[in-house]
Amino acid sequence: MGANVACVQMQPVLCDRDKNLAKMEGFIKECKNRFPKTELVVFPELITSGYEGESDFQRLAEIPGEGESFKFLSSLAKSHKINLVFGFPERDRYCSDLLFNSAALITPEGKTAGVYRKVHLFDTEKRYFRPGCSYPVFETSVGKLGIMICWDTAFPEVARTYALRGAELLVVSTNWEKPYEEDWDLITKARAFDNCMHLIAANRIGFDKTLGFFGRSKIIDPLGRELQGINEEKEGIIAADLDLSLAIKKRIEYYTFFKDRRPDTYEELVRKY
Repeated sequence: MGANVACVQMQPVLCDRDKNLAKMEGFIKECKNRFPKTELVVFPELITSGYEGESDFQRLAEIPGEGESFKFLSSLAKSHKINLVFGFPERDRYCSDLLFNSAALITPEGKTAGVYRKVHLFDTEKRYFRPGCSYPVFETSVGKLGIMICWDTAFPEVARTYALRGAELLVVSTNWEKPYEEDWDLITKARAFDNCMHLIAANRIGFDKTLGFFGRSKIIDPLGRELQGINEEKEGIIAADLDLSLAIKKRIEYYTFFKDRRPDTYEELVRKY
């Protein structure tokens, strides 16, 4: 199965949702102009708000499918016939005080297909967000997606859970910070290779208040090899036409990770310490 995917590397304006949405619109139009067959566009973590929003997250948080970002991006997804994944601060529909660091999936029909809530919160995120607790697999027109947000990627269990649940493509929306470029390069390639799956990862650039971000967005094949990447600290778009059936072929030919698994020996992995 073919999947035409793209990811956007950009610098959001801290706490200015309108400017960020306008910038996202520009990148979506550029992407469809340069890569007309694109079916999925991935944006970085918290792209509508910036990372160090702190107390402003309460003001900027949105209920999935109802907020300003969703109305605007749903229209763009529908008009350009693309799936969109983007990071945003989420407000719980039933308990307005609860916020999550989330990534939404919008379909080519302009519908909000669902939301992934970041499970592994990092450092100061724990002051403003609650952790998620599930790993939904989203069925889309480009295949079954498993979404991770930033620090989630450092945990092999997350990507493996998605693989075992039938995901065909790993999508990472991230704000991985300086000076940890080597860590980022390693874990993205490792998660793809661990599970013999394609992985597409969108990171941001620029500074907020105290943190800087280096980009290095990339698209990786099932053997951990980089197909496309932006290895400079600049805004841009990368795209690739992926053959998602390649993963199945590789798992049969040689990379028999799933066939040779021994779950009966892995009890330590789920024991709390």
